[in-house]
Amino acid sequence: MDWPASMMNGFGMLGRAELAFVVMDIAYVQNKILNKEAFYTLMATAFFLNVLVPITILLWKPYYEASMAGPAGRDTAKRE
Repeated sequence: MDWPASMMNGFGMLGRAELAFVVMDIAYVQNKILNKEAFYTLMATAFFLNVLVPITILLWKPYYEASMAGPAGRDTAKRE
């Protein structure tokens, strides 16, 4: 896998916070592992990752598509 495709894959994996919300809730409410500040910091981080991942993918998509098009596609993508 080339570098732009690897970046796109990584950006897509950043938004997997659904399970993180459940785990943090269990750690905070049921087991008292996290204090209040850590819980809210992690919740805010997971929330912002979920919000920013689609935006990041949208911004990275032209670079990814240009890399998939080959050398001619890179020149065309720069001109647009």
